[in-house]
Amino acid sequence: MKKSALRAISWVALLTLVAKGLGMVRDILQARAFGTTAEVDLFTAANNSTIYLFTTAAYALCLAAVPIFAQKLAKDRAQAFRTADNLLSVTLLVSLAVTAVVLLLGASGLLGHATGNSGHSFRWYVTVMALTLPLIVVTYLLMALFQAMGHYSLQGSLSLLYNVALCGLLLFVGSRMSVAAFAVVSSVAWVLQLAMTLPYLVKERYRFHFRLDLKADYLPLYLRTAVVTAFTTAIFLFCYLLDTNMAAPLGEGVTSAFYYADKLFTPVITTLIYSIGAVMFPKWSERHATMEDGAYRAYVGEVVEGTILLLLPLSAVFSVFGIPIIRVLFEGGSFTADSTALTGMVFARYALGMVGFALLDLLAKAYYAMHDTRAPLLVNLGVLGGNFLLNLLLMALCPTPGALAVATALMLTLGGVVLLLLFLRGKVRGVLHPLRLLAGAVLSVILYVGLALASNALLGAADGKLMLVVKCGALGAVALGIYLLLMGRACLASFSRS
Repeated sequence: MKKSALRAISWVALLTLVAKGLGMVRDILQARAFGTTAEVDLFTAANNSTIYLFTTAAYALCLAAVPIFAQKLAKDRAQAFRTADNLLSVTLLVSLAVTAVVLLLGASGLLGHATGNSGHSFRWYVTVMALTLPLIVVTYLLMALFQAMGHYSLQGSLSLLYNVALCGLLLFVGSRMSVAAFAVVSSVAWVLQLAMTLPYLVKERYRFHFRLDLKADYLPLYLRTAVVTAFTTAIFLFCYLLDTNMAAPLGEGVTSAFYYADKLFTPVITTLIYSIGAVMFPKWSERHATMEDGAYRAYVGEVVEGTILLLLPLSAVFSVFGIPIIRVLFEGGSFTADSTALTGMVFARYALGMVGFALLDLLAKAYYAMHDTRAPLLVNLGVLGGNFLLNLLLMALCPTPGALAVATALMLTLGGVVLLLLFLRGKVRGVLHPLRLLAGAVLSVILYVGLALASNALLGAADGKLMLVVKCGALGAVALGIYLLLMGRACLASFSRS
């Protein structure tokens, strides 16, 4: 990987880390203000059914639009802007129609029955949150345009103002705010994410003009790719929604526990993965056009190998310290010790699926650069179907939230490995280094066992948060230091060849 690409990834990762760090602070303040009550479960269920799905679909639209914008920009800037006008117009109209449908379903109560939640409160939350869809899709399509123009940092900084505003609100008036009021504010605040595109609009002198050309040659590809991409990029979301739906009967607060576990897991894993994808996805599109098929797959494989080696020890560390991390970050106010134990257990299990999550995301982008959506779609369908069946089996044997999270981690990992083998077409040697990957996996397992034994011996229930930070930080630093000492050169070698 060239130094310019590494610098771009590092800069995007830094911005993403700051933005997601603020998002984590927002979730911590939210957890302390509202806890894991039945009302928060309704808020969470409504959020999952609207904003969470909307942002995932909008991110898929972004991925589908980037290659189209890049191709048009290579020919003519004015043509690219006309294309952006058309895609924004079409997508905005579709989003308005979807918003109307969601509002009707919410008003009729059908959405509540479909999600297992009924009642006036749930329908009211859905109504408020559904209004954000047009804002969300416009924001992400503008991000796609500017990403195709080389402004990679927008993806990392998109939520900065949004998170700062909500953090300030929760910090100063969170204890006096109702869950309903927070739902309204957090929905309206999406305007701040759209506002983050304004500097790029000014710099690139783009002005939106409503333009509807349904006969454009790129529109079928855009819509087809967006639909497939929405599913493949949302595989963890669908598994998470499946988990929360099946776990809801296990008791009050379980849905919220999954919500907060996801709010920590997703930022942790996507900070690195989305940063790599934001920079490498346009480059993969360019390389695929100029490279032979085998050389292109080898080029992608080198990036994937380095990513696996980086994530293996992180997965072990986060899994061992799941409960202490949740205790330090979230416990306090209405977020009790019981909430910590349940949320931490779910997060620790999800952390085991980090490598699988990364493989599914990066390799899907590599396939999209080839204009191939079939393999990622089939593998992700298998992951979702397998997760459902494994959930049923584990819930019959061990009906706990942790069992559901383990099933998700296992299926993500299996799906990631299968997609990698399909992408390499069986030619592992010469592209990947199996012994290097095996060494990283074995060492990570050893570190996991060692950290688990050390934490059982050194961590106590009476430890304060500062002491937990010191002890867990020291143990984690030692474990990662040992890993980097033994595997650091291998990680750098994998990235430097790309």
